[in-house]
Amino acid sequence: MFIGHYGPAVWDTQRGHGKPIVKLWEAFLAVQAMDIVCGFLVMFGIEGMVLNADGKPIFDINWSHSLVTSIVIALIAGGIFKALRPQSGMRGFWVIAMLAFSHWLLDLIVHRPDLPLYPGGDLLLGFALWDLPWIAFALEAGLLFLAFAWWQKLTIAKNKKYDYGLWALYLFMVLVHFAAIVHQGIQVKNGTFDMAAQPPSSAAGISMLVMFVLFTFIISRIERGRPSKFQTA
Repeated sequence: MFIGHYGPAVWDTQRGHGKPIVKLWEAFLAVQAMDIVCGFLVMFGIEGMVLNADGKPIFDINWSHSLVTSIVIALIAGGIFKALRPQSGMRGFWVIAMLAFSHWLLDLIVHRPDLPLYPGGDLLLGFALWDLPWIAFALEAGLLFLAFAWWQKLTIAKNKKYDYGLWALYLFMVLVHFAAIVHQGIQVKNGTFDMAAQPPSSAAGISMLVMFVLFTFIISRIERGRPSKFQTA
């Protein structure tokens, strides 16, 4: 999963009842914590893409995407947030931790079996919704659409450009997702996927990290112009 991960980012235990504990741009980083780790590992050739016995691409992501690692990453992400925002307390810790862990749960739905229980584990999990690329695309685009629509409802745009900007970002994210994920899935389904045509690990890892930073930067700018309707401080 890619853009679908950002769906849970709008969730906040305080949103709608006061000043949100977690800013949306911080949540954008939290939900992609596992893939940020993965991006660095891919960049250095430690993780990457391989073909399974059926000739379909799966990810070699033993370190960043095992169930055990996902829990560790979630706890570390929560700890970093709490250290930087001590006023958030344990509630802030758990908001970030659960956002980070949501990544593994959503990946379980779409990934072909490549999610181990622990690094090096033989049992690989994944319900393989990516084998139905258009359905997977609708799920991910739908999750992001509902999240943005809900966030728009609970915030007030200082002027119209922050409405236009939000949906321009949505369109941009959907297009990036189509190019990076859906197009590949269509090729796999049609039997035209070429492993040799994929970018080298260094370029793939850098591209992942650049996209995460870019999405986070853009939403942070939009967020400045969309305060919560219920913000009390």
